[in-house]
Amino acid sequence: MPAEEGRIIVFKEPIPNKVLTGHVIRSETAPNEGSCRVKCYMEPNCVSINMGPLTGGKLKCELNNATAEKEFVFDLRTKDAHSYLAIENPCNSSPCLNNGTCQAGFTSKGFRCKCPPGFPGTNCRAAKSCSDLKRIERRAESGSYVIDPDGEGGLLPMYDVICNMTDKNGVGVTVISHDSENRTQVNGKERPGSYSRDVHYKGSSLHQLASLTGASLHCEQFIKYECNHSMLLYTWPDYDGPFGWWMSRDDDKMTYWGGATENGKCACGMNNTCANPNRGCHCDKNDFKWREDSGFLTDKTKLPVKQLRFGDTGDTREQGYHTLGKLKCYGIA
Repeated sequence: MPAEEGRIIVFKEPIPNKVLTGHVIRSETAPNEGSCRVKCYMEPNCVSINMGPLTGGKLKCELNNATAEKEFVFDLRTKDAHSYLAIENPCNSSPCLNNGTCQAGFTSKGFRCKCPPGFPGTNCRAAKSCSDLKRIERRAESGSYVIDPDGEGGLLPMYDVICNMTDKNGVGVTVISHDSENRTQVNGKERPGSYSRDVHYKGSSLHQLASLTGASLHCEQFIKYECNHSMLLYTWPDYDGPFGWWMSRDDDKMTYWGGATENGKCACGMNNTCANPNRGCHCDKNDFKWREDSGFLTDKTKLPVKQLRFGDTGDTREQGYHTLGKLKCYGIA
C-alpha cells in the first residue's frame, strides 16, 4: 500500500544491538539503511524498523507498527549485530478511539486515523446522532451505526442504532425501536389508568435517549388509540382524572394525545373536528362505534414515552387498542 503524497516522518537515532519484537508487519531485504527507511515511509502503518546484518549485499529490513514506548517498552530486546530505528510517533498518545488505526506522518496534526465503519470523526469518535453522522459523511447510507449523543467520556455509546438516511429529506433520522410497537388490546380494565404498559427501548436507557433528544433539533413519536365505547382523555364525574394518559421519560403524567399540545385534547380537539364537538377526542364520544385518536408527540423534552395507561374497558362491550411508534430524532440542536 503506497504512502499518500505528503507523508512526513522523522527518524530518531538508531539503537544498536536492539530489535522490537512482536510488532513486525512485513519483513524484506534492502541494499542499505536508507532503502529500509524508504520502505517504512511507503508503508503507512510503519513507525519503526529492525535492521539485521548485511549478508550477501542485502540488509534484513523488518517494518514495525509500534515503537518501543509506553506499553511496548519491554518489547525492545537485545540482539547482536542488529539495530532498532523509530520515527517520532504521535500515535503513542492513542489519538484514535474505538479501535481506529493511527497512521503517523499524515496531515498537519502529524497523524491520521483509519476508522472502523460507523465512527466518522477525525479521531474515530462516534457521531452524536444520525444527523450528525450525515453531516460528517454525506454519503453515509441507511443502516446500523454506533452513536454517542453526549460525546466521549459520559454515558456509554448507543450501539446498533438504525439510521434512516432517506427520511425527512435525507437529513439523517435516528430511529429507536421498542417492545410496544405492535397493536395491543386493552380490555377488562375500568378505572382510569388501571391498564399499564411499560415501554422498553432497544439497547438504550432513558438517560441515553434523553441525551439523544438534547442533541437533536426535532424528535417525534407516533401514538394511537382505537376505541369502541372506551373513553380516552375525558374525565368522568366519579373520577378525578382522565381515563387514559402517557408517562414521559421523567415520569410526568401527560394528559394530551398525539397531534395536540393542550391537556385534555387529541388532534381533533385542536381543530374542533371531534365526533362530539364538546369533547377533546374522538374516543370521548363514547359510543358503540370504532373510532381513533392518533398523531405525533413532538415535545422532545418529554420524549420518549415511558408508559401507556388506559381504562374504561371493564364492560365486555368496551374495547381499546393502543399502538406506539418508534422514537425518531433528526436535525442538530
